[in-house]
Amino acid sequence: MKKYAIIIVILLSWIIVLPNIFNFVPYDYDIFIRFNNSGYWYNELKEVPFAKFILNDEGLAFESYFLRYLEDIDYSNGTNKNVFLSALASDVLFVAKGIELSAENLISFDANYYIDILKTLSKDSALIFKTDKPVDVIRYFSNLIGYKIKTEGNIYILGDSIFSKSIDDYLILAGSKNALEYIINVYNSPEFQFKSKFSDLFEDLNFNGKYWISGYSKGDAIKLNFPVEALEDDVKTEYIKFSGIVDNSVLRINVLQKTNKEQPKSTLNEDLMEKIPVLGNYFAGISINDSLNVMKILEQWTITSDSTNLEKLYDLTSSILKNATSTFYVVGDIGDSATNLSVAFLFKLSDGLEDIEKTIKKYSGRFDDKEDQWIIDVSEEYKVFFYEFDQFFVVSNIDKETYSRKAKIQRLMDLAAYNYLDKQRSYNIKIFLDLGDFIQKFLGIKINSKLIFWEEKDGYFIKYYLDIM
Repeated sequence: MKKYAIIIVILLSWIIVLPNIFNFVPYDYDIFIRFNNSGYWYNELKEVPFAKFILNDEGLAFESYFLRYLEDIDYSNGTNKNVFLSALASDVLFVAKGIELSAENLISFDANYYIDILKTLSKDSALIFKTDKPVDVIRYFSNLIGYKIKTEGNIYILGDSIFSKSIDDYLILAGSKNALEYIINVYNSPEFQFKSKFSDLFEDLNFNGKYWISGYSKGDAIKLNFPVEALEDDVKTEYIKFSGIVDNSVLRINVLQKTNKEQPKSTLNEDLMEKIPVLGNYFAGISINDSLNVMKILEQWTITSDSTNLEKLYDLTSSILKNATSTFYVVGDIGDSATNLSVAFLFKLSDGLEDIEKTIKKYSGRFDDKEDQWIIDVSEEYKVFFYEFDQFFVVSNIDKETYSRKAKIQRLMDLAAYNYLDKQRSYNIKIFLDLGDFIQKFLGIKINSKLIFWEEKDGYFIKYYLDIM
């Protein structure tokens, strides 16, 4: 019996110390991003309508383009792309120190973009791949990026800037020899590993196998360019944790931003967003405290050099927002150009209406008794309308008659996709976009794709949720 107990203890000990790709993460590095079991998740991703549009031949055909690119490499060098693809499809880790990444710069539909990133690995960054054919993979990389390969002992050198070596079932590509040696030393020395040095934090971050994408960033090493700038000037980011998964044909990205300053928890006494009429392809619910920042973002999305009338609409609405006292809502439609825009800003009735009317009069507004609406003539052809409808006070470039006719057709709560995606009732900001409508108007390709985004503040944390279908 004692013999079996000893065997069990040995087996358990072996499982506990079993090599893990997170063993490569140094405690003093700024960023790490893991892509886990990408072969499985890629097949799941292809069921997401928006991803299917990007990847399939009926859309942007990124998959076919990328595979043809690899086939050209195989034809020219007598290689086998499956060696490279199998490495991508397993377990991949990126670690870096002393660099900044911007969220929008991580996405491109050009294969050459990612090859250029690989060519310019910083001297303190590394890519780690799990593979049982490390030599074949490193030789494929040399052909992929067009760098000659040479050896120095058991180290492979691509060009003069990428240093590679394998250990156990992992292949490391580093931006310098020092970084390569340091990463390997970390792997063999638990005291230098992030997961050991900050074990409580690592455990709280919950980096387990259920995620496709998981990562961590110290401070401002990753720049988050979400729809709003969430932080005040005196609020600093301590760290960012993010994860991604595909669930029932929806790509779900969660981001947790830890700050140094406690903020009031997001609460809504009444959420009227689902009552917004479906006037077009974008919708938002925004707390007044965050509203002026959001107005700036909306202005950047839609204002062009020849759209001064729209700019005046945003100026007027921003002035009115300063007198409003609760969550407000935005609904509108972007046509086939940025200037072909209809937009309505909806305020809950009774919130600052007296001050709002003073603002309208200040801008030379006139009251139309027949239509029961205020009008400001921005130009001979462009007007801004102000009126009450149902539970909202409306500011829009759509007159009351047009608005009321459309409002009676459909509300946001009538859209199946909104009800399917909307699971967050407490928020500072919530945005719902009909991506399929945008794509159809600009590219003529019809897909049923939607996006929903939330921002929620909770003490020292700001939480972001982005779901795309």
